[in-house]
Amino acid sequence: RNSVRGLFSLSRVACGTSGDDLVMGERAAQRTNKMVDRLSNMYIGKNHGMDRNIAQNYERVFKGSTKETTPEKKKKTAAEDVLFGPGPLGLEIQWSIPPLVTNVVPGFAGEKAGVVKDSVITHINGSSANRPVPERELEDLLRTRPLRLQLRPRQADDFPDAEDTSVAAKLKPADVVRRLGVTKVSAAISPETAASLLALVRREREKTLEEIKNHPEKSKDIYSKVQTPRADESAPETRWDMRLPDAQEVQDALQELFGKTSTTKGKDSTTLGAAVESLVGGPSSELWELGVLVAEPGARAQPLHFDAPVECLYTIFVALQDITPQMGPTMFLPGTHTTSAHKDYAQRGNRFVEEARATVGVASAGDALLYDSRLLHCGGENVSDKQRVLLYATFKKCGSNPVALGIDQHSIRPELAGKYSLSNFRVNASA
Repeated sequence: RNSVRGLFSLSRVACGTSGDDLVMGERAAQRTNKMVDRLSNMYIGKNHGMDRNIAQNYERVFKGSTKETTPEKKKKTAAEDVLFGPGPLGLEIQWSIPPLVTNVVPGFAGEKAGVVKDSVITHINGSSANRPVPERELEDLLRTRPLRLQLRPRQADDFPDAEDTSVAAKLKPADVVRRLGVTKVSAAISPETAASLLALVRREREKTLEEIKNHPEKSKDIYSKVQTPRADESAPETRWDMRLPDAQEVQDALQELFGKTSTTKGKDSTTLGAAVESLVGGPSSELWELGVLVAEPGARAQPLHFDAPVECLYTIFVALQDITPQMGPTMFLPGTHTTSAHKDYAQRGNRFVEEARATVGVASAGDALLYDSRLLHCGGENVSDKQRVLLYATFKKCGSNPVALGIDQHSIRPELAGKYSLSNFRVNASA
């Protein structure tokens, strides 16, 4: 987000800043944002698993038509190892936990090896498949040859959370982040809470700018460095990062966001808080950063970057107003929260970006995006006439030491550093 570490250049076209090919434009945003919206609906809003359209979009591991049906096979009753050599597997796999074979394409290796529909994958090359694996690592693993899959017949208790037994159980939001690096939670806070916090941000901006005129030394405690603050050296500041005070409006938003209170009718207020708690290792995780990122009209797109080179920080962005494609929403490259992705991008640059799948954070007021700070991302160009404001809150993984790792980002007011942990916002006030 602000870190200079992990900074890579990105061409204007690749980052969506040309007028003719605006990746952050309406059509591209609708196309690329389908994944996050579907993840939100699939893993958070609805109690069912991955549908075939999603699986076909990015998790198919075979070539050939999916319209052909698999001939009926004699039902197997025991686990077995299947070894695959070169060539496509001919399997459509639904990456639930555990993974499920949903189709076997005739004529390919899977059928020849006797794999049947509704087989559960328990191990891949000896490693347990009953855990979320980053998508890129999963793809690399499945390209390995020889490839050994251990399979067994599906059992009635494999997917106890599925309403419809014909589909696999949903992945939890934390597991979506482990696999893709990012997930979306719709209506994480109410529009009223978002509006109240936005009003505070605008008051604080005026107040702090006036205060800094008289005491310039205070600027470093209130404002953090941000990439591409100006369109050029002589242009006015159009992108800024302000650390938030310990105001009531901020407390209200954090408590609603992570599960202490809930004013959003019909929403499970523990969803986001539970996901963060799982990812950071427990409720004692320290609130490491707290502020707002603001892109004024005319703000340039940022370079593609990651915030941390290793797993240690998880960040939540919350839209404080509706964010349209023209306002330059954050672009994420799902699955790039791995060391191999960072190395690949460093070596291949824009070619890597052109081949990657992008998702942009078009959102309604109150929607949240939770992401692993290793994920490659960048803020887009704001070609609208509206200000884009994002609340951000970052939590430090328990046991990690970002400073020792050389990560200099710690965007929080000095008086708040070390004061709060996730537990301050997770306790149910009515319990």
